[in-house]
Amino acid sequence: SGTGTFLGPLSNAQRTYQFLIQSTQLTDLVGKSLTGLSMRIPVSATANWPLADVTFTNYNIYLSGSVEPSARSLTFANNIVGPQTLVRSGSLTVLANAYTFGSDPNSFGTEIVFNTPWLYTGGNLLVEIRHSGFSGTSRSTDALTTSTSGYGTLFSACWTGSYTGTAGTQGNFTVLKLNGSGSSLNL
Repeated sequence: SGTGTFLGPLSNAQRTYQFLIQSTQLTDLVGKSLTGLSMRIPVSATANWPLADVTFTNYNIYLSGSVEPSARSLTFANNIVGPQTLVRSGSLTVLANAYTFGSDPNSFGTEIVFNTPWLYTGGNLLVEIRHSGFSGTSRSTDALTTSTSGYGTLFSACWTGSYTGTAGTQGNFTVLKLNGSGSSLNL
């Protein structure tokens, strides 16, 4: 289980959110094509989410190399190393009860599949999510707080409340499951 929560990837309001992941956390994915990611809701959840289907008009995910999490900037472009690739774009519908509660930790929700697989060849990884929000009730994700051991060295995050944001503030790191061809890695 995470050490806290974060209202970002499943927020009903616009968000730009960057995950910076140190290469030592990704060794099992080297040489694999990343095909999707999943999140989960926190142990504190008291119901499945969402209660009814919700649709984000735009839910875009970009992958690229990253600076070291310890060098994270609150200016998003400064965290990108090399070319940034749009791996998922367009609307995203989350079906009712896709995220379940009642376990410790809770199960990961439905995988958000990339339109374009991305070959991970090693190095630090930057995952950037930009979404336009939806009509309905937001849900926090299971996350690691900024005071969790490893935050700022092994992983880091920043965000803003805008779909087109260029800079933001420090944020908790949503617990992720990255899926690669033939494997998956929980972060």
